[in-house]
Amino acid sequence: MSAFISAAAQRNRILDFLRNRPLDTLTARKELDVMHPAARVMELRKRGVGIKTIEIDRASDCGKIHRVVCYVLVAEVVAPTPADKADGVHRQETDTPENSMGDAI
Repeated sequence: MSAFISAAAQRNRILDFLRNRPLDTLTARKELDVMHPAARVMELRKRGVGIKTIEIDRASDCGKIHRVVCYVLVAEVVAPTPADKADGVHRQETDTPENSMGDAI
């Protein structure tokens, strides 16, 4: 699996983006190449990152209005805790080929 598409790499791209400005679902998919941002945000929250979710209306590239979510960074974790490993956040289960579409698309 490419390091770019791993769940860890996607989480890093999202967190880097959120440090500068809010991130909506369409932007995550188009600019960050994160197809399921909700899963990555959930994983960041399990690590203690404070991310607020707001519903917004946003136009897609073809001009259709969609209800999407916008993520806003409100607090960042200082360091991972031992509990992170216990709840599966640091395990590779989301990065394994069985849990990825990989080259199937």
